[in-house]
Amino acid sequence: MNPVEVLHPLIQSLTKSEKRYFRLLVAMQQGDKAYLRLFDCLERHELFTEELKQELKSLFPGASLEPARKHLYRVLMKSLRQFESDKSIEERLMNLIQDSLILFNRGLINASFEQLEKAKTLALEHEKFLFYIQAARQELQFIIPQQFVGWDESRLIEKQEKIRELLEHELTVQQHAALYEVLLLRYWKNGVVRSLQESVRLNDLLLEEHQVLNSQRLESFASKQLHLHFQSAYFLMTDNPEGSLRVLYELDKLFQSHVHLWSDRPVYYLHLLNGILQTLRATEQYDKMNYFLERLQCVSTPSESLALTARYQVLEHRLHNAVNLGQSQQARQVFMEQCDAISRDFPKLSLQIQVQLWLTIARIYYNLGDYSQALSYINHILNQPTRSLSRILYISCRLMNLLIHVALDNRDYIYYEIRSIERKLKKEKLGYRTEQFVLTLLKNWLKNRPLKAFYEESLQLLEDPFEKQLILELGLKDWFTSIIKN
Repeated sequence: MNPVEVLHPLIQSLTKSEKRYFRLLVAMQQGDKAYLRLFDCLERHELFTEELKQELKSLFPGASLEPARKHLYRVLMKSLRQFESDKSIEERLMNLIQDSLILFNRGLINASFEQLEKAKTLALEHEKFLFYIQAARQELQFIIPQQFVGWDESRLIEKQEKIRELLEHELTVQQHAALYEVLLLRYWKNGVVRSLQESVRLNDLLLEEHQVLNSQRLESFASKQLHLHFQSAYFLMTDNPEGSLRVLYELDKLFQSHVHLWSDRPVYYLHLLNGILQTLRATEQYDKMNYFLERLQCVSTPSESLALTARYQVLEHRLHNAVNLGQSQQARQVFMEQCDAISRDFPKLSLQIQVQLWLTIARIYYNLGDYSQALSYINHILNQPTRSLSRILYISCRLMNLLIHVALDNRDYIYYEIRSIERKLKKEKLGYRTEQFVLTLLKNWLKNRPLKAFYEESLQLLEDPFEKQLILELGLKDWFTSIIKN
């Protein structure tokens, strides 16, 4: 998206404090106020509707709108940068390094070096090693024209050695982060391993992580955090949720003892809390989830987007728990109370969160016997560009769609949907047990054959550790019993 396209959603995302700061900045500039009229117009309209387009045409006839939009974008971004400058440690470090450059260029050498010392101290205190390296390199660049006045060779070599040590550490952290990101991508795209072959394929990442750990000379919060994140994800993928949970609790203690290192950017802590909740959910330890749901709800974040994501993750977890505990009526009541807010906020959420929430809501209505309402939410999902979804979430939606149509006895639709899913599985060369068992059951159901012969196979499937997550996500245990016995 170019700056002009981003302008309206950017304005809609502003907090009251950010809007006040922007107007103060405009008042101080005392320039052309055409872009302020544009700001007021875009702020009044929550959505970019035809009515908004007509109002813009009347306010800015001809070609005068584009310059105003571009100027407004520049002023607004400048305002947001200044507004955020004191909140982020990285912003403070960048400002100190920039202040040092300005002072040096104006001949205030000692003052310039003082700013760099402040930057280096702050960078080490908050483990922002790349900023320390930048400040230290700038210090060396500034001392060269001074012909190393007040320095000796040992001091110079000490500075160079510190830079080298931190550069090596940052390189190791980046290698570790790359491995964790690959592991996360595999988990989010494919879910837990569902065969021994997939489990073996994870060994390459485990071996590489071991090599990275052996090459590590400096231990930091980032390196400890990455190792524990990697281990928890690996255990979760290889069907060891209890092991994953132990590591996540250890990771939580690490975060709690180093709050000053992440409080200005809590994205990884939010990711950790959601990981703990997902693992508790996968192991059906619902009684332990309330504590972490409250923690997730109370994390202070400077980002409106992160706060919104956390809020709806909490809601989805609560609704899902209620459904799995047989409290669908209570879950529906909670959803109805939040319905207006959900409609307003949904466009601001990521597709993954939207789909997860839609799927849970569909399960609520399915359990209550309101199949047409359940189908409307599943259709919401199936009309989305689902290729970007995780594999287990996508297949969960396709199977939930089948379950609803079975309840509606839409046999013709089910026949063609089964063929579509089979083509999809064949194309991706995936033959997991749960999907195949559900499809086999339904093909026999369509032919009105008795299904009691599948009862023993269903019990074996329920005990398969590789299939637990999908079965739990859809409540398939009860469905197997119902369709086979009836």
